[in-house]
Amino acid sequence: MNNMRVRDLTLEAVFLALLIVFAMVPGMTLGFLPVPVVVQNLGVMLITLVLGARRGTMVMAVFIIMIALGLPVLTGGHGGAAILVGPTAGYIWAWLFQPIIFAALSLAWPKKDGQNRPGVFQSFVLIFMIDVVVVYGMGAGWLTISAHMDFWKTYMANMIFIPGDLLKVFIATVVAKAFPEKMFK
Repeated sequence: MNNMRVRDLTLEAVFLALLIVFAMVPGMTLGFLPVPVVVQNLGVMLITLVLGARRGTMVMAVFIIMIALGLPVLTGGHGGAAILVGPTAGYIWAWLFQPIIFAALSLAWPKKDGQNRPGVFQSFVLIFMIDVVVVYGMGAGWLTISAHMDFWKTYMANMIFIPGDLLKVFIATVVAKAFPEKMFK
């Protein structure tokens, strides 16, 4: 195994562990939406920004397998196959697609010569757009199906997450910028 592959596997394991550590921060329930405010999505944002499409999606797939196996890797120490079809399943499944969508959208965003990834501003905009459109959309869509809630009311209720998510997106983009550009080749 070459040094580059060992480095990649180590980085993937570290980010998977970080995602699980973020689950230890208790979620805050809102009462009107069966979805808590969590810090764990900050980990998903970091995975997306630092690991890219292939490695990020692989880490998220391993994470979902861990959930399905019943490991307590979600906020509140939850896990189990029932979570993947429960009220918050749409949000969790959206996390799987976040790295791929980010990579696809970032290809369309102009970059400076020699730049392998979007800059901080571009990353901030793309991650926030993915969060609001894809994650909130899939979450609201699944709540519509599983909890028989109105899609638009549920989607609009997600807007309560925006202030916290803006902070998380800011943290993720600043932290990701600290990683060397050569990692993204």
